Amino acid sequence: MIFCSINERGEDAWYLVINGRKTVTRRLKPVEVGKVFAVQPNRGRKAVGYIKVRSCMLHQTWLRAYVPGGNYWTEGDALAKKIMDDEAKREGFLGYQGFRAWLYSHGIDILKTYRISFEYVGEVKPHV
Repeated sequence: MIFCSINERGEDAWYLVINGRKTVTRRLKPVEVGKVFAVQPNRGRKAVGYIKVRSCMLHQTWLRAYVPGGNYWTEGDALAKKIMDDEAKREGFLGYQGFRAWLYSHGIDILKTYRISFEYVGEVKPHV
């Protein structure tokens, strides 16, 4: 899986993955739960480690299940804001505002993505 983005602090996503500071990503296509993927800093680059997918669901499904108000929560809702800030941190950002700005700058509609949680499993591909 390619992790070539940079967060608002200028940190590479692949670096955050291998250091356990990024444990969630959003992609346009679903992936198989339990599958092991190489962590690549860019297309065609050598793997720097491996992750194992723990869950994969449509972002909207996650939103409705875990965020009060689901698709219709407002920035003024303190609990929903905390949940979204925590989620943005799992994505490797300081908070939801930075994550939202990154999505917008890349033309990504978060409602059309899959939320994929994973765990870093090391530098050597494990036998599955």
